[in-house]
Amino acid sequence: MDRTELLLSLFDSRGFGLEVGPSYNPLLPKSGGFNVETIDHADAATLRRKYSDNASKIEEVDYVSDGRSLLEVIGKKERYDFIFASHVIEHVTDIVRFIQDCETLLKPDGRLVLAVPDKRYCFDALRPLSTVGQALQAYIEQRKRHAPGIIFDQAAYTCTKAKQIVWIEPTFDDVDLVQGGEEARTMFESAQASDNYHDAHGWQFTPTSFRYLIKKLRSLGYIKSGELAFHKHESPRPSMHEFYISLSKAAPALQKPDIDLLKETERELRESRISRDDKCDFDAAKQLNAAKQQIQYLTARNDALLQSTSWKVTAPLRYIRSAFLHLSMG
Repeated sequence: MDRTELLLSLFDSRGFGLEVGPSYNPLLPKSGGFNVETIDHADAATLRRKYSDNASKIEEVDYVSDGRSLLEVIGKKERYDFIFASHVIEHVTDIVRFIQDCETLLKPDGRLVLAVPDKRYCFDALRPLSTVGQALQAYIEQRKRHAPGIIFDQAAYTCTKAKQIVWIEPTFDDVDLVQGGEEARTMFESAQASDNYHDAHGWQFTPTSFRYLIKKLRSLGYIKSGELAFHKHESPRPSMHEFYISLSKAAPALQKPDIDLLKETERELRESRISRDDKCDFDAAKQLNAAKQQIQYLTARNDALLQSTSWKVTAPLRYIRSAFLHLSMG
């Protein structure tokens, strides 16, 4: 399946829905017969001027985001069968509130479907992962603007690979920073001096780190939704810079233990190598680690066997067998 087919497989697009931030690339165009409303950062006329090369793809905007929360702007509870947002959630200032708003806007069995950047394969590759604690901090602060530190990080850590902002190869070959420290400092100071909204990627995830975030926020009672469906692209495939998830209040609890999700997150991070030349070293280290684990296992098994009652009881039999083998070989 291509990207559109994959995303449409995660929910019933025949219902009444909301698309958040479609800009000039809607998944669910009204002209295509989809029964949707849209919310964007500007009205259609402004978007057409801003994205003049793609103006023909921009449809009328039903709600314009003005700094208030999603729920405050739309103001209608249990209105939608689905909400779809592509590359939106990493921009929001308060990720917990965003999900809560979507839950209120959705019908009881509605779905929130997200396309989320995988930070390993895009310009966020050098930025650290976002944590549950950081999401909770933004929530208790009722954050409406990205902190100046986030603005600094985006400027200081943003990178390209071979001059591209997304890629599929799991190495850091040809990766370079876009800006220097002085540019980041200037943006940091500008954000400090102004109350204006500065757009940024406020959150960075791998596929499994996002699954962990959702699981924890739900188990802690901050959100009601859980994972209903999930898809990430296997390497090497197009669209590896993003993954897809469908959330619902009706979803069963995710049974995978927290520790397994955290370990899988670390494995995902280690899939990216510093360079192509490191692959041989990586494979050798992997084999060495496996050998060490086997030695530890056999040593522990041997120690346990030596301490066992059965080992002591059968000692005479082992002696007779070894003596017999010695004589036979002689």
